[in-house]
Amino acid sequence: MIAEEADKIVALATGRFAGLLRRYVPDLVSSLHLIGSAADGDFRPGRSDLDFVAVLAHPATEDEIEALVILHRTFASDPTLPALDGIWVTEADLAAGPDACGDGPSSHDNQFLELARGNRNPVTWTMLRQNGVILAGELDCATLWHDPARLASWALENVERYWVPWHARASNFLSAPSLAMLGGGAPMGGVLGISRLHDTLGTGGVVSKFAAGEHALADFDERWHKIIRECLRIRRGERGSFYRNPFQRRREALDFVEMAIEVIRASYRASE
Repeated sequence: MIAEEADKIVALATGRFAGLLRRYVPDLVSSLHLIGSAADGDFRPGRSDLDFVAVLAHPATEDEIEALVILHRTFASDPTLPALDGIWVTEADLAAGPDACGDGPSSHDNQFLELARGNRNPVTWTMLRQNGVILAGELDCATLWHDPARLASWALENVERYWVPWHARASNFLSAPSLAMLGGGAPMGGVLGISRLHDTLGTGGVVSKFAAGEHALADFDERWHKIIRECLRIRRGERGSFYRNPFQRRREALDFVEMAIEVIRASYRASE
């Protein structure tokens, strides 16, 4: 039932988005691609964004920039649709790679940003190459930038720049991030998010959050299985927590993230 609902929402959202592109900027986009949860089967209604890569036929004009702002406002006016989250790049950008690609047009939380970094990172390029779904136009994936070593180094950087501060904020009991850990979304995001990076560093690919949880069950000690299964349950939208106490769940989720960070660091030191 959840999968059918997700497919229906993705179909409605992509149809609406493609229709608005044809209406407001008919000559701007040469190809449009889904990536992320909407492409890998892990889309969750009410939680997932619509992640995309729009390939520009030419640099956007001032009129087209204004049209894209209106397009995003129009799309966002329907609260039943997921938020747009993507980048607008040229084929030359895709061939050069994320580090050579400067800031540019981006979509985040249904807002259009004319100049932003957005998701211009190795994960986006890898997802597009692995299992991107073409909504319109054509793209030769063989021409895309591909550098497994850079993907790995970016993942390690992300551990230090994002996950270490994330853990510190969530561990500060008086902070808003810590209070969020008493709900379901924050523990799920932490456990499955760091597991996703652990999988990337081991396989050189990018998996969905749900697949990252399955990877964690297979790769981490059994003592962590309860919190991993709890986060997979939350991801599926199922009722019936494995925990009576949200404080215990918070503690185990934080401990798991801390452990995974140290495992990743140790693996990196061993490979040097």
